[in-house]
Amino acid sequence: MANQEKRIVSLTRLEKFLVRFAINKRPPFWRQFLAWNSKRQMAHEEPTSSLRYDFQIPDPSRPIPEGERGLVGPSGHLIPFVPQELLPKDVIGRQVDEVTPYVGTYGMGGPGFFGLKLGKEWLVFAIWGAGDWIWVNDIFVEDPYLEKYERPEPWLHDGTDTLSSKLVGTEISSIEIHRHSMAMSFSNGMSLAIDEAPESRPIFEGNKRYREFLEDDDLRKAVFLAPTTELWI
Repeated sequence: MANQEKRIVSLTRLEKFLVRFAINKRPPFWRQFLAWNSKRQMAHEEPTSSLRYDFQIPDPSRPIPEGERGLVGPSGHLIPFVPQELLPKDVIGRQVDEVTPYVGTYGMGGPGFFGLKLGKEWLVFAIWGAGDWIWVNDIFVEDPYLEKYERPEPWLHDGTDTLSSKLVGTEISSIEIHRHSMAMSFSNGMSLAIDEAPESRPIFEGNKRYREFLEDDDLRKAVFLAPTTELWI
């Protein structure tokens, strides 16, 4: 038992070192490593909500100099951010300028929220590991175990991004959000969706359970506009 506990402590220290190294040194694919680490941790937890609703963001009027932030500190003094309800008129007709699966942070890593930049704002899907929940034209945004289950290659895979070229420059044509599902369409005919059925999503490899919404989850509160991708949870 003592040897097992030592191995666990050692592994925990190693993981912490690797996370700090990724954040501080930013080697190739450091963002992918942080997202993978977050998903791996989630895979071993008991069922909890994958949605987030309340955050903190850096106050742009009170920035923190880089030398005073430490390895994983925020870029400014944090203030509360509670997203407003998203209405279709808030995003329909707006152009997509950037796509990222790396929205959000908890200091030592990131939750892997999905984001579309719309001018000076970001349309955020605040779901842990959101790429594994979201279909674009019936293909997952992310799917790390596609080979094991013989699924099509996702839009973001092994450092390759084939999604941005399809969405950047398009306009949002429609959006419909329900408690446990949503659908969007773009001016070039592309579509983005989150299905309600958990069987439509990849399982967590750690516990072999489907990613599923809990009874109290509400996507209408977890899809919103934000002024930054630096959402602290």
